[in-house]
Amino acid sequence: MTSSERCAYRNYRKSISALAVYHSHKQRGHRARERMMVSTARWRGSVGKSAVALVAAATVVALGGCAPSGDGGDGNSGGDDQITVGVEAGSPWETFFKEQAVDFTAETGIEVEFQAIPHASMRQQFLSDAVAGAGSFDVFTIDQPWLPEFASKGYLVPLDDVVPEEEKADFLPHTLDTVTYDGTLYGLPYMVHNTVLYYRTDLFEEAGLTAPPTTWEEYREYAQILTDRDAGIWGTIIPGKQDGEVATRFQTFVKQTGSDIAMEDGTPTIDTPEALEAFDMMKAIQFEDESSPPGLHDITEIQGQFLEGKVAMVFQWPYMYGMTADPAQSKVVDQVGLALSPGNPDRVSTTFSWGFGVNAASANVDAATQWVQWATSTDVLTELSITQVSPVPRQSATEGVEGDTTLADEQREAIATFSESVATSTTIPMTPYYPQYQDAIAVAVSSVMSQNQDAAAALRDAQATADAAFE
Repeated sequence: MTSSERCAYRNYRKSISALAVYHSHKQRGHRARERMMVSTARWRGSVGKSAVALVAAATVVALGGCAPSGDGGDGNSGGDDQITVGVEAGSPWETFFKEQAVDFTAETGIEVEFQAIPHASMRQQFLSDAVAGAGSFDVFTIDQPWLPEFASKGYLVPLDDVVPEEEKADFLPHTLDTVTYDGTLYGLPYMVHNTVLYYRTDLFEEAGLTAPPTTWEEYREYAQILTDRDAGIWGTIIPGKQDGEVATRFQTFVKQTGSDIAMEDGTPTIDTPEALEAFDMMKAIQFEDESSPPGLHDITEIQGQFLEGKVAMVFQWPYMYGMTADPAQSKVVDQVGLALSPGNPDRVSTTFSWGFGVNAASANVDAATQWVQWATSTDVLTELSITQVSPVPRQSATEGVEGDTTLADEQREAIATFSESVATSTTIPMTPYYPQYQDAIAVAVSSVMSQNQDAAAALRDAQATADAAFE
């Protein structure tokens, strides 16, 4: 049996399996949604060595079977009836879209193969394929900070001419900004999200606090009130480790002052009075009030300490909502409220997206474009929001979620809060140099919060690093 025959046979077996999945797919209903909610939470909360090993093993298997190639040989590219989509291995999006793809194939006749890649390797693997023009992937899953780099180098297909204006108008304000570079649309988002305030309703009630804070001043005051060192409870937790997530939190603080870390054209504006103001707030809570636990903290610690019941208020992504409701992961079940982040004065948060873009080297651009549009359609995004209790970027999908009877009231309220935060916020500067700006900010935050450098000097250094990248 030749390699082509072996590949055809494997695809035949897959098509038989797909038919079985399709007939059972419609019967899964609410049980499938519950499984998805749990898997979403556990995926985000279990990044251990065993998970990494499993992801790596799965990736090896996936790459070894009927692997795509850019030469039109035995690979998946080269036929309009089949596309290859690169996805994040082990993520809830991989699980969700694999299930949904059965319906796409039934509607279009286009088979979808998924190549699962660990997040740490995605950008480099996609970039290598794009640079070589191999076309091994027809569709890239795009983590937003990569998009300007790929678009500026011609690695993504522009979509302005194929997405109707009425479809664009259905996307919530600012959401298409996350997939637009230099005025051109290069993808469509399936999730646009940012951080919101998670707070302990039981601790608020005990302290006589009747509502979450709306300003920095209230946030600082409430953190002091809620701190109980004897009980091991901290009012909040200030980020400080040197990583991208910490830089994201700092950018959000700057945005809450009405400023940002860069201008629309990408010119960095890191060393500003507003950035100093953000540092003043962080240092006051950490060092003066001591309302945040000692040490340098990252997202893992922020999330872990809140779920352990040791912190009263944190800023976190929507995915943690499912974790707070899971007794296997949370000691604060039924004791969590959500609210927009407090502002100074703007109650906003830096918005990011995940989406799909078409590889410019694909031999199946039309089929790949159909997938991108279908996977971000109203029906699919409504199902995504319901199963994962997460915000989605389309107004029609948001309205569909509001009318869904399978969701509990608190779940609908959570999605509404996530969606409001996205609708009132703005995204990162869409420049290829954003990763360098983020790295520079991460160094500055770590230097200041470790008390190795004063804020003014740290911001000057970060500005110089960003200027060098931009020039």
